[in-house]
Amino acid sequence: MSNPTLVVLTDRNDLDDQLFRHLLCVQRIASSDPEHAASRDHLQSLLQVSSGGVIFTTIQKFLPETKGGKYPVLSDRRNIVVIADEAHRSQYDFIDGFARHMRDALPNASFIGFTATPLEVGDRSTPAIFGDYIDVYDIQRAVEDGNTVRIFYEGRLAKIELKEEERPKSILTSRKSPKRKTFRPRKN
Repeated sequence: MSNPTLVVLTDRNDLDDQLFRHLLCVQRIASSDPEHAASRDHLQSLLQVSSGGVIFTTIQKFLPETKGGKYPVLSDRRNIVVIADEAHRSQYDFIDGFARHMRDALPNASFIGFTATPLEVGDRSTPAIFGDYIDVYDIQRAVEDGNTVRIFYEGRLAKIELKEEERPKSILTSRKSPKRKTFRPRKN
């Protein structure tokens, strides 16, 4: 991929602002200063370059003006890489959601998802959306690296005393059992 444009995508303004302010390493890998898309129109203008650059934005900028509308193609370039932070939260609605509109806007882009909680439940599958895991940084590695303290779980039973009227009623005592019908085979 020749001189890609990196689109750093978040789902919250405060996270977008934080990443834009604090990722100084971006300036070392980009040929120009990173850009912060202030609006949908600004995002569209930032994507009109032929290559290069780093753009920070939120996924909400990929929502069309009207509900049910289609988001326009912002760029059909193949050298755009979308890096989605918190990928488990907003990347699954391909009917009329952010994920669909973002892929309509950038149909040939590559997508990389970052998440601490990948999903594989029902129709929500992080690997199905983003592909195989590039790396897994689990709690064990974080402890070994000294980035977090060890987590201990202690199972306990809590003693609870309820008044008689607060106790749940048993199914057997709260419902009358239905009358059963007995069927006998007919004699011919």
